[in-house]
Amino acid sequence: MGYSLRVFSWNVGGAGSRAFYRALKLAIQNHRPDFVILLEPQMSGESANGVCDKLGFPNSCRVEATGRAGGVWVFWDGGIFSVQAVAACSQHLTLQISRGNDPPWMLSAVYTSPRQREQRVLWQGLISESKYIEIPWLLTGDFNAISRPEEKSGLPARNTLRRCQIFTERINSAELVDLGFSGPKFTWSRGDHDQTFKASRLDRSLCNLRWNATFPNSTVIHLPRYQSDHNPILTNVILQPSQPYPAKQFRFEAAWMTNNTLPNLISSAWDGNVALPMALESLAGKLVHWNEEVFGDVKQRKRRLLARLKGIELRLAGAFSPGLAKLHSKLSRELDKVLEQEELIWFQRSRDNWVKYGERNTAYFHQLVNIRRRFNKIEALLDDNDDWVTDSHSLALLVFNFFTNIYLQENSPYEDRMPKGVFPRMSHTEATSLFRPFGIQDIHKAIFDMKPFQAPGPDGFQAVFYQQF
Repeated sequence: MGYSLRVFSWNVGGAGSRAFYRALKLAIQNHRPDFVILLEPQMSGESANGVCDKLGFPNSCRVEATGRAGGVWVFWDGGIFSVQAVAACSQHLTLQISRGNDPPWMLSAVYTSPRQREQRVLWQGLISESKYIEIPWLLTGDFNAISRPEEKSGLPARNTLRRCQIFTERINSAELVDLGFSGPKFTWSRGDHDQTFKASRLDRSLCNLRWNATFPNSTVIHLPRYQSDHNPILTNVILQPSQPYPAKQFRFEAAWMTNNTLPNLISSAWDGNVALPMALESLAGKLVHWNEEVFGDVKQRKRRLLARLKGIELRLAGAFSPGLAKLHSKLSRELDKVLEQEELIWFQRSRDNWVKYGERNTAYFHQLVNIRRRFNKIEALLDDNDDWVTDSHSLALLVFNFFTNIYLQENSPYEDRMPKGVFPRMSHTEATSLFRPFGIQDIHKAIFDMKPFQAPGPDGFQAVFYQQF
């Protein structure tokens, strides 16, 4: 059975009031987090002990606030998880967590000081630690910084861009990835008037590359803001797939083009006497069979070749054989070709057009694929009542009704949202040219103007297929 866990993080701006306790209790009831992180509680010592005991978690660990500044509290259920504190300072608390026989991972609860000097100290430590952490690592909390001007309301201040660059450089230096979010755009806001309102995305979840590869389906939700000027954020960690994957759709693999039998297969299998969609569907079926019988699984071929090379090297270490040496050279060339095919497969999935093919390794492309999949997944949408919809069935219905209203109503309720006066007007000559019949050169130009590895059509064939064949 698959399962998931939830990490709830909230800059509470003070944990002493009854209103705070009621708000936190509601959040725990609604989201049932496995780990609760509270930042900037503005209390310590015996007062903090009383609040922590009242929350009812059997296990906790905390960094004390300094006066009314800072403070990091983490709570969890000790019956499920084995937790060990591995690092702590005034701005973060890092735990190593395991569950049963599952591999361990690390969680850093972060509260970054608004003071630039202290931010620099924190990031120097995180960047240094990142070089030695070899297990999945999740960092979540209030980073008191934005990575892009769009993460702040209103016109950017003069030094905003520079501060964004510094924050982004720090994230990159620690080899971390932003997990993105669904829900409200900002996680901190203040002011109730146009002149006083300010908002920013200060809270987020970051992860290292090992986390991104191990838990590619992790998501972050910005929850509604109450009893604090910060929104809580909820990180959902998918430890195993909770349901079987749907049937795999056909996708033309560019790596197939490295096999010299493919052109003959396509030439003999293509049926030019039927409509194009039917011809493509028929070809897709034959390509799937050819992939299973001829091309084979790249990962399996790589493992098999590595095992054979290792066996040959062991025998050559005992006694040299010209035949084995020749076979070793042949298998090495085959392995190089398999590695090229693997690299091409991941390059195709990454759709990374700003880097030339061959200049990066497959781990880089693999990370891009996981990031793109996460950002392409819709976790929540805002309905007409300004309520967030998260259920998958309700999401599908919301999208269906939205576009139905746009295209079936004579006066669309969304007409005021459509841009006006921004589209260029066509000349009479240009408009007339649209009625000219297409020629073979028009089709050829359109095909070769496409980027080869952009998203495939519903038939599973990318532009590279049409350009090559």
